[in-house]
Amino acid sequence: MAEMASAASKIVLTDRFDETVESFKEAWPGVLFLRIDADDFLVEHAKEAVEKAMLTSDREKVVVLSARFFTPIAQNKLLKILEEPPSKTHFLLLTPSKSGLLPTIRSRLPVENRMARRHGESSGVDLRRFDLERLFEMLQEHRRIDAKSAAELVENLGLEAMQGGACRTDGDLLRAFEESLKLLDMGSPPGFVLTRLGIKLLGKRR
Repeated sequence: MAEMASAASKIVLTDRFDETVESFKEAWPGVLFLRIDADDFLVEHAKEAVEKAMLTSDREKVVVLSARFFTPIAQNKLLKILEEPPSKTHFLLLTPSKSGLLPTIRSRLPVENRMARRHGESSGVDLRRFDLERLFEMLQEHRRIDAKSAAELVENLGLEAMQGGACRTDGDLLRAFEESLKLLDMGSPPGFVLTRLGIKLLGKRR
């Protein structure tokens, strides 16, 4: 029988929290899992995480922190416990995008990407009717989008722009899509990147 992997602290990029936690439970049998879920991870959640980490146990334990967004103040509250966790204690930070995590957090934990690939899905944007009103609607719909999902949206928009004939797909537009992906990878706010790309698309309509 193959040896089971040992529990270890890490950041996990995922939008399927329950499924991801179950997979770690299977990989780390016998480990005690303590979980805190939130849409926005706040200071009170960070305090609860520290309390759970300090609980004594004869077993190895993993404190799972899953959230769409970790506030900077809450992340700062976690720094010390992440750097010097109690004996037999590990952390899993589950979130859709590492762009919302402070560099000080990212430097302390390795990152594992478990995001489900959704390439090829429709962007949901009608480029043939794209105007300022539809740009505003797109930005409102995706106002809380994470960097990973924004990159997928940019890629799908690029494919539709090239295949649909609604835009002049010249070198200038292609560079705009490439730059958008680079900016997202560098941590630029998704809303800013989508606004910038949307304005470029407005100018390339046929």
